[in-house]
Amino acid sequence: MEQNKRSAVTNVTANGTYNGQYGMLYKFQISFANGDVAEYNAKTQNQTKFVVGQEVDYVLTDREYQGTIYYKCKPAEVQQNAFQASKPKDPDTGKHIMRMSVLKVAGDLAINGDIKLHEVLAYAQIFEQYVLTGSDTLSQLKPTSKFESDDLPF
Repeated sequence: MEQNKRSAVTNVTANGTYNGQYGMLYKFQISFANGDVAEYNAKTQNQTKFVVGQEVDYVLTDREYQGTIYYKCKPAEVQQNAFQASKPKDPDTGKHIMRMSVLKVAGDLAINGDIKLHEVLAYAQIFEQYVLTGSDTLSQLKPTSKFESDDLPF
C-alpha cells in the first residue's frame, strides 16, 4: 500500500549497494520522527533527498515477502509542469485572451466588408464591453470614430 506522508528525517544509514535494472543503486535506511523506518535507493552514493533534521514529503510503500513486511520510501513528486515552474501565471490572462478574440471578430467583419477598416477597434471595444457586462444594448451601440472616410489614419 502506498501512503503520502510528511515527517522530519532523524537518521540516514548507508546499507550497501546492488545492481538493478537502472545500474548501480545505493541503499539507505531512513528513519523518520513519526516512527517510520524504510529503505531508500539512490543513484548516487551521496544522496541529498533525505537529510537528517529536514522535514520532507515522502511516499511510503510496503510489500510482504516470505511473511516479512518491507518498507520503501521515495521523495514525493511535486506536481507541476515545466512551464508553470518557469513562469508565474499572469492574473490578466483571461482579459488578454478575450481582447484578442473580440479584435479577431472585428477584423473578420472588416475582411468580409461588413464594417470599414477604421471601425475595427471601435467594434472590438463594443464587443469587449458586451463580454464584460453582458449588456443587451449591443444592437443599440454604434461605434464612434474620429475618421469619416475609408482612408487609413496613417
